[in-house]
Amino acid sequence: MTQLKGKVMQFDEWKRVSNPWRVVEAAKTNEAARNAAVARIIDTMLELQLDYRHDNPGFQPFSVTALAGQVPGGGGRSDQAMLAAMRYHPQSEWHKACAKMLDQLPRRQAAAMLMQAARIRPEKMGNSIWMVTARQMVERQEVLLRALGLNEGVRHFESVEALQVAGRRGRKWLWQVLAVGKVLQA
Repeated sequence: MTQLKGKVMQFDEWKRVSNPWRVVEAAKTNEAARNAAVARIIDTMLELQLDYRHDNPGFQPFSVTALAGQVPGGGGRSDQAMLAAMRYHPQSEWHKACAKMLDQLPRRQAAAMLMQAARIRPEKMGNSIWMVTARQMVERQEVLLRALGLNEGVRHFESVEALQVAGRRGRKWLWQVLAVGKVLQA
């Protein structure tokens, strides 16, 4: 088992590991790492559905040749910005692998899992379509599924229990994929 300074790493510690592939590798043998990897994969899938599918990349406002000819150590900000953009871009290996897993999940299970992950408890401050109780989530599922881009081809959830069962099945599928080490790097 993976250890951190002489102790076994817990779920919260695995969530803080910056390299997701390290967590996925440890998930084969460590349940806490597997649970953290499932949470991280779901967060990335949610990010892909809520944020990145609306992005229009276009041309970026920097160039690798912007500082060509400058003395060594002089600037380089455009280089660093491009490296960061490439690393965290939705087309990174991690994002591609999560998108591939999202495509492999049964659509109803993926929809339930992502709706539950996006939910914000009503007692929190702010205003969002995701600030709903479980019952309201079922009542407003058409709008919520549309926001996720998953409204087509998903049979509606008849009850809160049906939503929870489908979400549990989706998370279990991810958990099993991680246990056997079938997460593919794109």
